[in-house]
Amino acid sequence: MSHCHLDRNPVFSDTFQRNLDAMVGLLEGGEKNPGAKLIGFELERILVDAADRPLPYAGENGVASILGALAAMHPEDERVYIDGHLLGLDYKLEVAGELIGVTVSLEPAAQLEVSAGPATNVRALYRAVEAFDAQLADVLKELEIDARLVAAGYDPFVEAPENLELIPKERYRDMDAYLSRHGRYARDMMRCSASTQVSLDYEDEADAMRLYRMGTLLGPLFAFLFDNAPVFRGKPTPGMARSLIWHHVDVDRCGIVPGALTGLTFEQYALWVAGVKPILFTDEQHVTSSTGSRYARDIMAERALTRSELFHLLSMVFPNVRLKGFCEFREMDSLPPRLAAACTSFTGALFYDKCLENKLAVRLSAWLPRGFEGVDEHDAVTARMHLEEHGWDAEIFGAPVAAVVNALVAIARENIEHDGACTGLEVRDGAEATVPVVHGDDEARSFDLEGMDMLDALWKKRTLPRNVLTL
Repeated sequence: MSHCHLDRNPVFSDTFQRNLDAMVGLLEGGEKNPGAKLIGFELERILVDAADRPLPYAGENGVASILGALAAMHPEDERVYIDGHLLGLDYKLEVAGELIGVTVSLEPAAQLEVSAGPATNVRALYRAVEAFDAQLADVLKELEIDARLVAAGYDPFVEAPENLELIPKERYRDMDAYLSRHGRYARDMMRCSASTQVSLDYEDEADAMRLYRMGTLLGPLFAFLFDNAPVFRGKPTPGMARSLIWHHVDVDRCGIVPGALTGLTFEQYALWVAGVKPILFTDEQHVTSSTGSRYARDIMAERALTRSELFHLLSMVFPNVRLKGFCEFREMDSLPPRLAAACTSFTGALFYDKCLENKLAVRLSAWLPRGFEGVDEHDAVTARMHLEEHGWDAEIFGAPVAAVVNALVAIARENIEHDGACTGLEVRDGAEATVPVVHGDDEARSFDLEGMDMLDALWKKRTLPRNVLTL
């Protein structure tokens, strides 16, 4: 696959150029000092009843009723209404002296998403999700609804995604109509899939380029290691079902962004976004309308867009790694909360390490004498295909999967155990020598190490979350 480097086009209109510069400015606005970096994660899960049927949004025992009861515990200004319907909550929670943001929202078929953070350590994020789960359990008991949350990459109880109703959010109806014409698994993605996503900060454009490269390079392996979808459309699947689904959604807005492995600048990323049809657009009055066949660049050429409108355009693309003022790693399936937290610790401990690529190359020098030099997008796609076909017997970039996993676990553990090692800088006193995954007290560090032990024990047995999923 050839690389496409997007350069400034001299025929851009002044209005488009101003909007492009403003979008680049939003990405630059995410830049953090080394000691100010934080970490966050999102966890999507599926609410099912006693008969293992996914709960619909509407109805006496539907997700809307549950969300309404949850909202009653919060002030009016913490409730999120979209298109006239209560579709979420947005509140702060104090955990161990730290104020954590919690956002509760719904995916297209009423999958429940809890976003926690940003925070200085993963333990605080996990406690915030625990608190929400306890609150949800109280509400279910109060409403006498026999239901539970299922963490799985694909709804294990659904055979036909079209049988699931969409929630009353116009955005999803427009997306469903558009994407279903551009990928055979688009409805599976919208209605049946659920993920774990980790958000990391960057210091500057160069640091974002490094994070983006490593996230793209190791993304296929993360999709494999955190595969938690043993069932697809009611039948057992050999593995990586969610990864397969994303192959068949919409190639224009998904997958690998051109240049991701060779140095993707903020402007190049913004130009890629501009070259995608956004499907729909939410303007500054919060009115959502279909954009038909128009590209984002067409909208950007019409008038000066507001900050929220530009963020909307950034949110309408779904690459493996997404930039939104931070780096969002999107490859992992939905996981039980403690395992999702371990995944978050693992991700932070690795990707916040500026020397990760070099450390990994040294540990894998027997197979990769030149490290990852010359690795391109084709190699990343090939790695994913090998993992999908061969699992633990696959080779990626020329090295056995087991050797790569052992190296990553060892690096992550070392970075957690030794304050500051994961910055790639010389360890010294001061804020620059620490990053979020090791911020906090000994309890926070012990929590991260416990997570590494969980993952190491799982992978040493050559098992994956999908092999131990309890429904």
